[in-house]
Amino acid sequence: MKSLLRAIRWTARTVQHAPPRACHRLLVVDDYRPGAEALTAALSLAGYDAQCVLDGSAVLQTVAARMPDIVILDVNMPGMDGYAVARLLRQDVTTQHLVIVAFTAQDESTVRTNGVAAGFDAYCQKGAAPEPLLRLLEEIT
Repeated sequence: MKSLLRAIRWTARTVQHAPPRACHRLLVVDDYRPGAEALTAALSLAGYDAQCVLDGSAVLQTVAARMPDIVILDVNMPGMDGYAVARLLRQDVTTQHLVIVAFTAQDESTVRTNGVAAGFDAYCQKGAAPEPLLRLLEEIT
């Protein structure tokens, strides 16, 4: 029997300015293009203003050009991994307020300690359907 996909909040941080959900900007960061594009499409269909980038180094440029409310960040990426990206976002005064969600195939217990230390606010396990992530986003927004 397959275990249920999980979504868990690690902090109480929420979107600072709470416009209607349709206005919430999401940035999906994942090095796997088909997955990033599919998730971005699903989030857009759910009413979010979503875009994606395919590596950690593109995050800072993208955020500078178009500030998101929430960053949905893969942990395992070549080059700059999700932990490094989260630490950079937390160190910058212009981005330290962002909600950062760890979105990974790894089990929550595997990423929690390093994730919280890096500045992640929540965790969602990757899977075939976006429902756990959508429920988590409802809580955050």
